[in-house]
Amino acid sequence: MNTRLIVGALAVAAMFITGPASAGAKDVLLATDQAFSDLSVAKGSHAAFVAYMADDVRLYEGDHPPIIGKSAAVAYYAKAEKTDPTYATTRLEWTPVEADVSPDGVLGWTRGTWIWSSKKTDGTVLKATGYYVTEWRRQTDGTYKFELDIGGADKP
Repeated sequence: MNTRLIVGALAVAAMFITGPASAGAKDVLLATDQAFSDLSVAKGSHAAFVAYMADDVRLYEGDHPPIIGKSAAVAYYAKAEKTDPTYATTRLEWTPVEADVSPDGVLGWTRGTWIWSSKKTDGTVLKATGYYVTEWRRQTDGTYKFELDIGGADKP
C-alpha cells in the first residue's frame, strides 16, 4: 500500500516537473528554428540545412524521392548549386509558429510558413510560399538537430 502511494506521488510530481521543463524546451525549439531560418537568410539555405541537420536526416521536398542521410543531402546540394545558375540569388526564410516537445524534451517538432524567392537570369523575381513541419532531436550537447523536414507549397 505504501509503495503505491509513493509511486503515485512521484508520478504526480513528475507531471509538475516536466510541464514547465517542456514549456521551456518549446521556447528553445522555436528559437532554434528561428536561428536556423536566420542562418538560411545570411548564408544560404543549403549551408543552414547542413548546419542544423542530424546525420540520419530525412528530407521530403520538391518533386524527387526523399533525401536520406546528411551525406546524401550534401551531395544533392552541391549538384544543385553547380547546375542552377540562379542559386546565389535564392533566398529561403521561414517563420516558426508552433512547437511541441516530448515530456523529457528529447523529441520535438516545429511548424510554420516559408517564403522562397530567386532572381531569374533576366532579372525577374520568382516567389513561392508554403508550410513545413520539422522533427527535432536533442543532441548530447543539449542542442537540437532536425531529423525530418517536410514542406509543401501553397497553390500559385
